[in-house]
Amino acid sequence: MQTIPFHQVIIEDTFWSARQRLNSEIALNHQWEQLEKSGCINNFRILADHTPGIRVGWFFADSDAYKWLDAAARVYHQKPTTALKQHMDIFIDTLARAQAEDGYLYTYNQIHFPESRWQNLKIEHELYCHGHLIEAAVAHFEATGEETLFNIGRKAADLLVRIFRNCGPDATPGHQEIEIALMKLYDITGECDYLELAEQFILQRGQANFGQFAWQVLLENMRVNSRTKQRDAMVKLFEQSNPQLAGKHSLPAENYSAKPPFISARFMASALDGKYFQQNVPVHKTHQAVGHAVRFAYLETAIAMLIQRSGDQRLLINLADTWQQMIEKRMYVTGGTGSLPLTEGFGRDYELDPNFAYAETCAALGTMFWNWEMTQLTCEASYADLFERQLYNASLVGIGQTGNNYLYNNPLANRNDVQRQPWFQIPCCPSNISRTWASLGKYIYSHDEETVWIHQYIGSRTSINLDFPLELAMRSELPWEGQVKIQINPQEAIDFTLVLRIPSWAVDATLSLNGERLDVCLAAALQYPPTGSGYDPRESQYLPVRRTWQPADVLELDLDMPIKLQYPHPKVKSCRGKAAVTRGPLVYCLEEADNPGIDLFNVRLEPDSLETVFEENLFGGIKIIKGKSSSGEELTFIPYAWWANRDPGQMTVYVGLV
Repeated sequence: MQTIPFHQVIIEDTFWSARQRLNSEIALNHQWEQLEKSGCINNFRILADHTPGIRVGWFFADSDAYKWLDAAARVYHQKPTTALKQHMDIFIDTLARAQAEDGYLYTYNQIHFPESRWQNLKIEHELYCHGHLIEAAVAHFEATGEETLFNIGRKAADLLVRIFRNCGPDATPGHQEIEIALMKLYDITGECDYLELAEQFILQRGQANFGQFAWQVLLENMRVNSRTKQRDAMVKLFEQSNPQLAGKHSLPAENYSAKPPFISARFMASALDGKYFQQNVPVHKTHQAVGHAVRFAYLETAIAMLIQRSGDQRLLINLADTWQQMIEKRMYVTGGTGSLPLTEGFGRDYELDPNFAYAETCAALGTMFWNWEMTQLTCEASYADLFERQLYNASLVGIGQTGNNYLYNNPLANRNDVQRQPWFQIPCCPSNISRTWASLGKYIYSHDEETVWIHQYIGSRTSINLDFPLELAMRSELPWEGQVKIQINPQEAIDFTLVLRIPSWAVDATLSLNGERLDVCLAAALQYPPTGSGYDPRESQYLPVRRTWQPADVLELDLDMPIKLQYPHPKVKSCRGKAAVTRGPLVYCLEEADNPGIDLFNVRLEPDSLETVFEENLFGGIKIIKGKSSSGEELTFIPYAWWANRDPGQMTVYVGLV
């Protein structure tokens, strides 16, 4: 399949257009303010202008600013404003002055350890930060055509090629990301060194040893102690001469997550044996989702991208096997991944306790990137189906309805502890959501010479070149209803196949062309082992429609959208006797705000009582689900992604059944 760049798809959707406006008008401005308030942007000014100041944030804080810049460039292409352009230009100028002559740009080392580079690739995210710089440079070039930031990113990439090309397994990043960035840069430049370095980083994973990881941890502790003493002394001196800035060099508190027993020991074991970093086995021997969930998703995305660019299909079976193992045994019904806090990663098979679910927003986004690449590689609907589930649930939940408060980890049960925050000590998720939303058009369509695929039903329009230009315009009622209308407008009559995805949630589908009903021949459903969550994206399929299309043809797809109960696997002990309520692509939950006085964790639902109701006074108008408990209490379910937007309270996705 050939992808269509985000800037060639215009989103006009009753659901997503409002969220695009929220992204451009509220979220991006809020994120910039928080990056300024937290000191992240000032870290670059300290370096660029040689001014007194205290570097604030974790060693990987640079990446948060780069992801914001990535998102801002994409938003600017769609909705240019003078203010956004000024923010970008001033920041890009600062980056140019902060970058070392040879291309190095990493404020942690340049400020704290100016004579030290590449000391701890497993832990310190040096290559990760350079990767997000390069991704921002590519996005900005694609969106604006300007070369200043692109040249900064390419200069950094050229340094990495000089330093790391043909180095051994010890020179492998601990947090995957640079591989994706290098391949995106390769796509723009055609420079094979970038592709070859990305391939090297991927293929040499899993060849390190226990002793190396132990040494890296010890080395990092020594460096952190040195940096902390240095920083504390600087803060004391700086605040003595600038008393008005006292207390301004601290970060928000860590986000809360419920923790199971022995989690610290499990984290250490995972780090020392390499699983945490996906360094336990080489990629050609990988068949399980292990370790840190974001790292894992970025690695799998990079492998899929490499297969597409190299043409070497040998790793595809590993990707498919790992994906299947993940959805069967290590994924939540929301599409969330990563069941363990602290490790921020995967647990054992069927270890899917909703109370401890970490399900980081970035992990959902990373898995969406992987699903997109697998869709392009295989033309299988299951990957696009999971993308949809994660888009509307596991990632959408990460941003609040006002656009300026967020969730970092996303449990499926909450006992008054998890709440949305305006910012985090580690704010990797907010700008990651923004850059994904800003490029959402990229994930809707793709094509080859005689086939056009529609993967996501998001109202939009685009133009595709087959033998001659073909205009497509789609109107969608998702996620509330299953009606989709597609106008096909070729320059003249043309024969091609239009492929529609029939989602796993659709019990039935009807299709009509210009008002006349068409026969729909769906493939017989295959039998798969039950998944841990009860949701199985493999029940989705692509429906090809081949014909000679005329100008102004209108195709209408009506997808049945019943309420479904999705039952977790019996091996998920914490959810026995319970089910998740879903409708269409949305997972629903019980929240205390709608169910006052009800014991959400012990109430028992009458399944036959469930019905859909439109609630116009809630969140601007949404579809909720009403039901009755075994004792006659009225239960109200709201979409999971909307929870934690009101007063703090309890929440559960899984509910007991009569």
